Amino acid sequence: RMAVGCLLELAFKVAAGEIKNGFAVIRPPGHHAEESTAMGFCFFNSVAISAKLLQQKLSVGRIL
Repeated sequence: RMAVGCLLELAFKVAAGEIKNGFAVIRPPGHHAEESTAMGFCFFNSVAISAKLLQQKLSVGRIL
């Protein structure tokens, strides 16, 4: 949960223009987690959650 929260804070600050860019060094990265299933040490897919919330809350259209 802390990894997701850290990435969300960073992503929202970058998207809002508070900071120019950022790099999140977090573990677990979440790349094994699926939408409704945890796998390995990945309970949440941090990047997918961040992308979805940026789209919903800030109407960000494209995410790389």
